[in-house]
Amino acid sequence: MRKFYPGITLFKLAGSLLVLVAHLMLIRYMALLPGQAIIQFTSLATRIVVPCFYVVAGFLAYKSWTHADSPRSYMLKYFKRIGIIYALFCCLFIAGSIFPKLVSDGLGTGNLMIQAKVLFMAIFLNGPFIQFWFIPPLVFGLLAAFVLFQKQYFRLAAGLALLGFVSMQFVSGSLKTVLGITAESYSSIDPIYIGYLYLFVTRYIGFGLTFVIIGALIAKYEEGFLKLNMKRMVTFAIVLTIVETALLLIFSEWTTDYKLAFSMLPNTLIIFYGLLRIQSKTVHQYNKAISLFSMVVFFGHILFMQVNMKLFGWSVDGMGMLQDFMLLLLTFGECVAITACLRGAARLGAARQADKVSA
Repeated sequence: MRKFYPGITLFKLAGSLLVLVAHLMLIRYMALLPGQAIIQFTSLATRIVVPCFYVVAGFLAYKSWTHADSPRSYMLKYFKRIGIIYALFCCLFIAGSIFPKLVSDGLGTGNLMIQAKVLFMAIFLNGPFIQFWFIPPLVFGLLAAFVLFQKQYFRLAAGLALLGFVSMQFVSGSLKTVLGITAESYSSIDPIYIGYLYLFVTRYIGFGLTFVIIGALIAKYEEGFLKLNMKRMVTFAIVLTIVETALLLIFSEWTTDYKLAFSMLPNTLIIFYGLLRIQSKTVHQYNKAISLFSMVVFFGHILFMQVNMKLFGWSVDGMGMLQDFMLLLLTFGECVAITACLRGAARLGAARQADKVSA
């Protein structure tokens, strides 16, 4: 029987709500504050929501496939469920962005090539909606972890994860300027494409591969992980975060190209250790409702926000703080309503199925 982890359920809830607030208000307002280098370099090491999501995904996937009758069949169903949801939102993106451009700009070769590039980027890099960039690296990381673990290449998996994380520090992390190589260093290639390549490998290897494998390794060696001396880890993480941030402030100029920091790794491990230690009967009781609400918020909030803004005639550039809060509350309320409808439909379906069995 699988063990229940209330802390993971709470993290999914808190993470999805944080993503909602960040996409609606937080990121935009932080960009308006003075002293961006200090703000961004300081927050860089603490941006552990995304790494933690990947660790959680790897952890739960390992627990699930090891308890399944057929690990391969379980993972195929897992990828199929993700694929269906992702494909649905890709269709919405095509209907809302690609198709109107084909109608307005015509079906010439140039426009078809442009829209093909846009669609490729939407599917494999940026996501059809902003939060969905998370999905393709997740699938890549889970597939790599599953293959390596099924072949029992645990040391190789750990080595690849750490190697990927360290190497990405030279691409978009704390060591980014050490080698002196930038997108402009490749004179024969458009810097835009180099930037896309850097972003691609950062998301797939620096985040997806690294943290999904770490999550799966923690799941395999859970007892040993929970016996670690966290006081030493916390001390090390604090010192590393302070030193790394100070060095970045002294030797680097802030750009949005920075995505990773060495201190992300120990900080993520500390947070996840805390999540595994949390116990709550209340969370256990309402686990299904909390998990469903978290999924609705994560997958649906951007779509709900876009619909609401069109209904009220709002635009991001023209919205004030009051309108931002109104949009936040409205989107939150819609997520609650959708969750309640889905829960009600599931209960009704279960009741009808029970009636058929009893009859």
